Amino acid sequence: MDLRHSAILRITVGMLFPFIVMFGFYLVSYGANFPGGGFQAGVVFGTVVIVVEMIFNSQIFDNTFYMVIEFIGIIFLFAALILGFVFTGYFFSGLYGVTSASPMFSNVFYWLLNIAIYFEVSGSLILIYRSLIHWKYDEPYEM
Repeated sequence: MDLRHSAILRITVGMLFPFIVMFGFYLVSYGANFPGGGFQAGVVFGTVVIVVEMIFNSQIFDNTFYMVIEFIGIIFLFAALILGFVFTGYFFSGLYGVTSASPMFSNVFYWLLNIAIYFEVSGSLILIYRSLIHWKYDEPYEM
């Protein structure tokens, strides 16, 4: 039996998809204050997209969308780097001193850094999966 034809998997994944994505957003939003953060949220989101693509045998978005997501993550990373240097005089080590009154956004630059890592990890994970699935063995490997 092929797993793609399982009604149980299709219904379960279809029903749990929005909750798993919401849990990923929860991880990235509280990453500066509590355990969790951009890497864990990126892995959660990337994994759920991979599972949905495996079960439903279709791509949610094309590769250029995930390349743009990765690029946005790099832009956010450089923005956090430059803003941290402008406001504190240090690149990343001085970011913890810039705070806000809201508990969720108490460390604004770390939140931006978590979003950057989230975009980078989720986009990379999906692109790595797709490149491994569609990889073809053309020539023998030589050492």
